[in-house]
Parts: sequence; C-alpha cells; structure tokens
Amino acid sequence: MDLRINDRILLQSGKFYAIVAPIETFLAGINDNPVIGRYTTVLIGGNFSRLLNGINRSSGNFEIRRAFTVHQLLTILREEYHSIVIVEHDPTIYDDAVEVKRVVPPTMKDVSRDSIFVLYAPKMDHHFAYLAHTADHLICYDDTSDSINHDFRKMRKKGLPNSQKTLF
Repeated sequence: MDLRINDRILLQSGKFYAIVAPIETFLAGINDNPVIGRYTTVLIGGNFSRLLNGINRSSGNFEIRRAFTVHQLLTILREEYHSIVIVEHDPTIYDDAVEVKRVVPPTMKDVSRDSIFVLYAPKMDHHFAYLAHTADHLICYDDTSDSINHDFRKMRKKGLPNSQKTLF
C-alpha cells in the first residue's frame, strides 16, 4: 500500500515518516485522498490540534483519537491496528515526561512495521527532533514548499549532513 501526499511525497507501508510541513500542505494530502478512504486510518492529536479544524473526511474508515499525556499516547499506540497512523506532534505533552519520553520513539517504530506511520508537525522543535531520530525518513518543507527527504538509516551510518544540522 502506498499513500501519495503530493507529487513529491510517496509514503509506503512498513515505514516511519517524520514530516515537517505547513498545515495547508499536509491537509491537502489528507483531505479527499482516495487511499485514506480505502484503508483504516487514525489521526492522533494532542492537547492542541491544528489539523482537526481542516480535516474534511467522512469515511467510516477514518478515526480521530486524542492523547493529552505521553502515557495516553503510548496506550493508543500500543493498541493500534490501523493501516495508516498519523500522529500530530504536540510538544506540550512531553514537557513533564522526561523518563517516559524515551519509550515513545521505539513504540512509534514498532507501530510502523505494520502500517504507514506519520509523525507530523508544522515546525521543528527539540521534542520532534528527538522523536524523529528513529524515523526511516524525515521530510521537511521550507518556506518555498520544496521538500527535503532525508533517509535516517543512511544518515546514521554517515553522520548528519550539514543541511540536517540546521533544522535542529
């Protein structure tokens, strides 16, 4: 199963994607996407969601869940059965969860083995960077809407490229 977000981004099953993009760009890839209508999909938001107001999905296969703490997020992730899992990053749930936060990236990686897993944020922050270090791909859009796709597996072997360092 493949999910095309736009003409440059094709997401494949069994991979963990960390995406930093403007809200409008990401919503355009979700709304009216026929693949999302065919497969079971969940959008997991946090305390503050920027995506929920723009979601235009009426399919019975599309579900919305909310995680107000890291513990709730972990519980939701461990129960996951959907084909497409989208987690909208909310940095406020990680502020007081230093120890528990360490469990989240490997749990996200485990869920990605059986689904298309997307960790989405409209902008990079240090919590997102920490969570994304286990991702297979980091996709960042700059202000001109050009995408940069980094394969983390290659970067771990070679070290982070200079362009990657400026993002964090």
